[in-house]
Amino acid sequence: MKRRQFLFLLTATGLWRRSLFANEASKTLLRYQFKKGEELRWNVLHTLKMKNIIGGREENIETRSRAVKIWKTLDVDKQGAAIFEYRVEDIDMHQTQTGFDDIVYNSRRDKTIPVEFSNLEKKIGVPLSRIKIDPLGATTKQPIREYEGRIEENRIVIPLPSEPVAIGSSWSEIEQVDLPQPNQTVKKIKMRREYTLEKIQSGLATIKFTSVNFTPLTPKEKTELLKHFSAGTMNLDLEAGHFIRHQATVDEDVIGIQETSDSIRYLARVTECCCGRRACEICHV
Repeated sequence: MKRRQFLFLLTATGLWRRSLFANEASKTLLRYQFKKGEELRWNVLHTLKMKNIIGGREENIETRSRAVKIWKTLDVDKQGAAIFEYRVEDIDMHQTQTGFDDIVYNSRRDKTIPVEFSNLEKKIGVPLSRIKIDPLGATTKQPIREYEGRIEENRIVIPLPSEPVAIGSSWSEIEQVDLPQPNQTVKKIKMRREYTLEKIQSGLATIKFTSVNFTPLTPKEKTELLKHFSAGTMNLDLEAGHFIRHQATVDEDVIGIQETSDSIRYLARVTECCCGRRACEICHV
């Protein structure tokens, strides 16, 4: 049967229309929903293994940290946009490095912060920023106090597509990173983060993400941007209207930083979860 005759038959019998409705029914509208007074308690496990070979000298660094980060919903407007207050409730850190003594710090136990972790000074247990987030994930950040980039918020939101999407659908956002240069200028690094709706199961939408760089980088510049080359998954609770889990990995080798024999092996993993379930290996240690 010719294609034109086949389409006519579908239309005449109503099968074409039902097929369209079936396609639309298989799509899901992804939206954030926030409630005033709601508090999301994110438990975070971060590990890093880094092997540096610079000038023929090998150095190994390993860090492991656990933290609790709080996102409290202060208000929600008529359009569903919420204002969150963000703070780090506590943190436990352990670092080992070739040729040095181990460094440990537990904010609940230790009164003195090691100099290596001095960026944490006066930043534990106090509000750090207020962030406005709308139902599609557009954010506006307003720092309450100055704090260094190493004290980062976990990503409780990503941009969501405006229309319903089917399993396998993808969307993206462009990220620009400012990289300071030795001559006091700033190099604009353009990256794209790509998202794909992988599956929906038991009320959870699993979204995969990865980062793509568009700007040519020297090996040294790449080492300064390693944390931006992450890939992983996020789980969106469709009924609750927010993410409950985020897993990301950066697994990179960089060669020729200063000399051709120089290299960095960088493996970082972060898991963040606010499900609160007793069986969760992140929420209940």
